[in-house]
Amino acid sequence: MDLDKIAVFARELMINRCSHINREQGYIYFHGQRVGQIALQLRNLIFPRTVEFDEVILVGSWFHDLGKGIEPHWESGAVLVGDLLSEHCSPDELTKIKEIVVGHTLRKEREYPFYVQLVQDADILDHFGTQDIWLNFTRCGYTRKGMDDSLRFYDEVYDEQMNKIRSLLNFEESLEFFDEKDRFLREFIERFRAEGKGKLIKKEEKTRGWECP
Repeated sequence: MDLDKIAVFARELMINRCSHINREQGYIYFHGQRVGQIALQLRNLIFPRTVEFDEVILVGSWFHDLGKGIEPHWESGAVLVGDLLSEHCSPDELTKIKEIVVGHTLRKEREYPFYVQLVQDADILDHFGTQDIWLNFTRCGYTRKGMDDSLRFYDEVYDEQMNKIRSLLNFEESLEFFDEKDRFLREFIERFRAEGKGKLIKKEEKTRGWECP
């Protein structure tokens, strides 16, 4: 597998795509890059002796959302990947990459190889924490919504969504990272709420709470 050529190809193919409503151009490219890095960190932590799968994990991560906009995108993406990467990968590598693409969103529906499960978890983890905040803010920006609308999502939707998605993670280590992201987000949102009401906060005031008088 020529990873350098595939990396260039992935960028050329996805960097200018507008694949989501209310998200920035090239989102699936940058999302795929982050998912690849997260998946490799999980692989190193959970399966430290399986380094030979790293290239397959990376490429599967880069291209996992290639079919966005042609739904079901995991199926169309696997077909596209099979055609586009056939000259860059061995048949066995391509089979594994297609497994990742077609399985990345069908979590818990059957038993998956560990390299698919890693990308499933990495995909979830990338959407939470700071990235969740970014997606919420960009959605509000594109739709001309304000701070109250952003906070309403966290007050009315976030908990149910978070609990449902958390239950789809495969590994205990992924749960730990997810919970850390959740803790950070909740702390940030409370400060965001307080400063949105004009409250000044010093670092030491965190222990006293951020309720406005």
